[in-house]
Amino acid sequence: MIHNHPILYLLVLMFAVPFLLSCTTAPPPDTTAEDTQAINAVIKQFADAFNQGDAAAVAALHTEEAKRLPPNSPLIVGREGIQAWMQASHDAGLGNLQLTVIDLHVNGDMAHVVGKYTLTIQPEEGEAISDNGKFVDLWKRENGTWKIDVNIFNSSVPLPAPEALPTAEEE
Repeated sequence: MIHNHPILYLLVLMFAVPFLLSCTTAPPPDTTAEDTQAINAVIKQFADAFNQGDAAAVAALHTEEAKRLPPNSPLIVGREGIQAWMQASHDAGLGNLQLTVIDLHVNGDMAHVVGKYTLTIQPEEGEAISDNGKFVDLWKRENGTWKIDVNIFNSSVPLPAPEALPTAEEE
């Protein structure tokens, strides 16, 4: 026969609660200001290396399996692919990149950055073209160093209006 023993239940509860509370992990130390400063320093390194045409240095600021999602282009995966894409961008005349951070949040070993960019495209022939847009980066801390893991960006400049198609009367 099973008896309900309120005292027994109370004793079990008294021992279980402290044990369960001791199993939780302590929150990570608040390193937001330090991490924010470190990420902003890497963002400056990125712009400097990009403007100098140093595709290898830009690629090195990414994780090994980083992903870039440029507009109107396929997904680029890995440092090698990023380096090739960066070199092609420089060869096409992209330069004078300026980055502005709008929002930066750190959560442990992950962070995200939302920002704006401006850059100049100087084709071999013709006038320079100015572009501006926005970007989102996901960051990972690897061995104590912040690296870009995912980047997506797109222009805020409207696409040119298509030329009007000829009407039946014009043909």
